[in-house]
Amino acid sequence: MRKAPGASVFLKAAALLIMLAWPAPPGFASTDQLTTERMLGENKYFVYFADVCITNFGEKKVEQFKDVYQLHFNAEVSYLQSDYKAAYKRIYQSQTQEAELVAGILKDFYLENSKDILDQIAPDIIRSKQSRAKLYLTLAYRDRALALNYYTIGDASNPKLYSYKLYKYIDAINMARRAKRYGFLALYESQTSEVKQKIFNHLFEMEREAGGQFYNRFLNKSGDDFLKEINRQYEEYEKEAGSEPAPKADKKDAADKKDAAEKKPEIVKEKEGHGFERKVEKRVRFRNEKTVAQYLLNAEFEKGEDLIRDYVEDFNFKIIRATFEVLAAKGKDSRDSAAGYDSFLQHHTDNYGRLAKHSVLESFAGSVKVEDYVEKGGDKDAKGGGTGDKDAKGKEEVKPGTDDKAVKKDAKPEDKAPDKKDEKKGEGAK
Repeated sequence: MRKAPGASVFLKAAALLIMLAWPAPPGFASTDQLTTERMLGENKYFVYFADVCITNFGEKKVEQFKDVYQLHFNAEVSYLQSDYKAAYKRIYQSQTQEAELVAGILKDFYLENSKDILDQIAPDIIRSKQSRAKLYLTLAYRDRALALNYYTIGDASNPKLYSYKLYKYIDAINMARRAKRYGFLALYESQTSEVKQKIFNHLFEMEREAGGQFYNRFLNKSGDDFLKEINRQYEEYEKEAGSEPAPKADKKDAADKKDAAEKKPEIVKEKEGHGFERKVEKRVRFRNEKTVAQYLLNAEFEKGEDLIRDYVEDFNFKIIRATFEVLAAKGKDSRDSAAGYDSFLQHHTDNYGRLAKHSVLESFAGSVKVEDYVEKGGDKDAKGGGTGDKDAKGKEEVKPGTDDKAVKKDAKPEDKAPDKKDEKKGEGAK
């Protein structure tokens, strides 16, 4: 009887499916290793994200955070020891505690504080009648509502999916931070032209203290001196700069150039090429400074911002900080108004994920210990406490470095001597 050709094909396909569906034999830890490695990376991100939040706001929850990091640290040790099962358990325990910790910080320090801050600055923004300020305030309230939604999603999710909860809580914190950033930008946009000019001058002073050169020639100048500086030509500026005595660094560079000219002419040509580039950059900066000064004089701040961003790194962060410092100096602090601008600086630093002070994690990271080491020490103490009296009576302590045979030899004559005396006493008694 001939077999149908389709039957053999069907049997081969069925055998292949059975082989694919059959579970892999035990002993292959690659999947456990990859899963544990992925979870370690996620938990490390959670720990460092929580470090910024707790350092800036959660001083009362440092001990709870230390317990979380202790579990994470021992999970990494277990992973290095190829004990992936123990590492997984410790990661899960760490995320269990961390989800509760981050949820409390989110609720107490981000959702509540963001709403309080927006409600405090809203009256001044609405009173200013600035369309851009109102737009930023609208976006701030929108992001604060999104933060509340993310918190609700994380809180209502599966109680055992702690990593999912943490991701949602982190999304909520980021939304709350962005809401406060929009609120602070709205506060800046609500200021008058005079106040904005002071804010920009203070920003350039901060940059000069940090080593920046942009707009330095316009600082501390007003009225006719400011107009003269705007109408000044680059050639005049170069002559005055050349007439000034060169600093030590420039003299040293000139001497280096002279020595290099005698030894390697090619290097001199390369340095001269870089010098030409610096001259071009200097000329471009001079022209941009003049343009920015004209924009600020005419209260066209939006146009000036586009040029300033090329020379001032992290412009949004610095302009908001300058706004707080100018308003606080002006007298609009907690005494005269509902909003304390000095107290906003800590929130402003946290909004960009930066530490306002020394990291809490670094303060105790060096004091954590391997869990196995702690358990062994506890076991030794427990054993010593339970059998210490018996060991002291029945055994003599052997000092390190002594030989066991020598101890036995010394003990033999002492043991035999009393036996002989006892025998003699016994015979005399007989």
